[in-house]
Amino acid sequence: MSASPAPASADHLFQSYRRAIELRDRLEQQAADLYLSADDLRLAGMAKQASLTSRLAACLQGEAKLSQAVADSAADAAGRDFARRLKAERKKDIALAQADAARAKSLRTLDAGLTFDRRTAGGSREIVLGNAKGKSEARVTLASYGALIKEPKERTEPRLRAMEAFDELWHRAEAGLYPEPRFEPAVDTSAGASGVTAHRMDGLAEMQRLTAYIGRQGQALLWMRVVDRQELQAIARVAGRDPREVTAIVFAALDGVAAFYGFGRAAPEVERLDEVLGS
Repeated sequence: MSASPAPASADHLFQSYRRAIELRDRLEQQAADLYLSADDLRLAGMAKQASLTSRLAACLQGEAKLSQAVADSAADAAGRDFARRLKAERKKDIALAQADAARAKSLRTLDAGLTFDRRTAGGSREIVLGNAKGKSEARVTLASYGALIKEPKERTEPRLRAMEAFDELWHRAEAGLYPEPRFEPAVDTSAGASGVTAHRMDGLAEMQRLTAYIGRQGQALLWMRVVDRQELQAIARVAGRDPREVTAIVFAALDGVAAFYGFGRAAPEVERLDEVLGS
């Protein structure tokens, strides 16, 4: 009494069955197409060519029967109902193909002309898709300053103004040093090359004073959050810190920028130090 085939053997037999059935289907389709061609040739008065085409179609039909015999042999060897299994797998393949097509259509509709960006592709940048009623109307932009602070109670006017001031200063100080991505504000070159250089030098000097006030760490985190619009989780991964700690440092740096520009009060520690130094 023979033992039942092992699961792996049954899978191999099923793959053989599937290939044989797929070959049979292709051969039968080719034979059907050739028979149609033979009919057209016969109607066109080309009887000899029609006869040759019909014989070729008959040969393909014979090969299709051989493929069917191979499939039946594989199913008998496994003792399984491979026909039912193949039908289920084909149904699954069709469903997956339809899902992929729908997903691709959705992405084409909402691409908004967005070019590849490793930060956006990695899901680490705060972006907003607006007016997505159709492909021609969709627009991708960086998140607004307000969207960078999730909690409404933390979203104070001085911090919003501080983010705008820091963003503007960064682009003024770094004008001409880096290529401008599609999202960033363009550099004002109306003053000519010498004017841009002087403008940038003033910005660099101001950035140096601001960095001395808020600290190099605060400046780096504000660049990541405000200028590059990186998400807090992404910043935490890069910095190797807890997201809550990163958030606290970012808020402290924003408060420092607000105090530097006179938008809000300085941190209590800074006020206390000013009192000690002024006494």
